[in-house]
Amino acid sequence: MNHQRRSVIKLATSFCAASVMSPSLRAQNQIYTNGTVTVIVPFGAGSSTDAFARIVIADINTRHPGKFIIENRAGAGATIGSRAVANAAPDGKTLLYSTATPFSISPYVYQTVPYDPLKSFAPVALTINLPTFLYTSKESGFKTIDELITYLRHNEQKSSYSSYGKGTSSHLAGALFVKRIGANGVLHVPYNDVRSLADLVAGRNTFQTDAWNPPLPMVTAGKLTVLATLGRERMPWVPDVPTMTSVLGQDYDMSTWHGLFAPAGTPTDILDFLNEEIRVTMAKENVKKVAREQGFKPYNHTPRKDIPSFMASDNARWKQYIEIAGVEKQ
Repeated sequence: MNHQRRSVIKLATSFCAASVMSPSLRAQNQIYTNGTVTVIVPFGAGSSTDAFARIVIADINTRHPGKFIIENRAGAGATIGSRAVANAAPDGKTLLYSTATPFSISPYVYQTVPYDPLKSFAPVALTINLPTFLYTSKESGFKTIDELITYLRHNEQKSSYSSYGKGTSSHLAGALFVKRIGANGVLHVPYNDVRSLADLVAGRNTFQTDAWNPPLPMVTAGKLTVLATLGRERMPWVPDVPTMTSVLGQDYDMSTWHGLFAPAGTPTDILDFLNEEIRVTMAKENVKKVAREQGFKPYNHTPRKDIPSFMASDNARWKQYIEIAGVEKQ
C-alpha cells in the first residue's frame, strides 16, 4: 500500500513539474531533441560578420556542444542567405546572424528583395555595434584623408573603390563618400568576399571601407593605411585617425550592428530561450574582450521588445544616406 502511494505521489510530482516547466526549458527540449541549429551568415567566410558570429556560436556551443553550426551564404547584398532564413520553418533550427545590410540597406538599393525586411523575421538579440573605417594601400602614398580627397577629385576616371558587394554597407559608405566630395565618377568594384582587400593592397582599387578586423593583419603588416573613422567619434585604438564627419563637416555615420534573427512565426518561448543564450554569452568578459580587440563595441543586453523600434530608427538613417548618395535601385 505504501509502495503504491509513493508511486502515485511520484507520478503526480512529475506531472506538476512538467506542467510548470519554464518556457526556456520547453524551447530547449524542442530545439535539441534531434539534429542541429544552422546559423546562416549572409556574408563570406573571413568577413567581420563571420568572424564574430563564430565567437558567439563557439561560446553557445560550450553549453550545447556541437548543436549550433554556422553556414556562409554570401551574395546579392546579403539577400541570398537572408531569404533562406525567411523561407525556413519557424522551429528555431534555422537562424540568421547578420548586420543591418539585409534589413536597412538592401531593400533600398534593390528593386525587390525576396523577403519582407520587417515581417519575414523575428528579432532575437543584438550583439555588437560595428564601427567602420576607410582604408587605402600603403603603396598609394596617401597619408591623410585630405590627400585622398584631393586625388579623387582630380582623378575620378582613374580611381575606384571596392566593397563586399552591391547593396552592402561598404558599398553605400563608399558611394556616399564620393558623392559628398564631388567625385561621382569614381568606379565601384563589388566583390563577394575578402579578396577585395588583397586587390586593395595590390593597388587595383583606390580605397575601401570596412570594419576593423578583416584588414587588421594588413594594417599591422604595413600594407594598408587607415585614413578615417566612418562615425561620429574617434576610436580609442586609433585616436589619431579623424572622423569623416569632422573632415567633411557633414553627418557621416556608417557604423552598423550585428544581431540574431529567426523566421517570422517562431514560437515566443524559443525566441526567449535564444535571447537568453545571447545575453549569457555577451555578458562574459572574455567575449567582450575579444569583441573590443576586433574593433567591435559590445551592446548591453537588449530586450527583444526593444529591437523593432531600434531597427526602425536605423532604417530611417540608412534610407536617408542612400538617397543622398544617389544609389540607384538595381
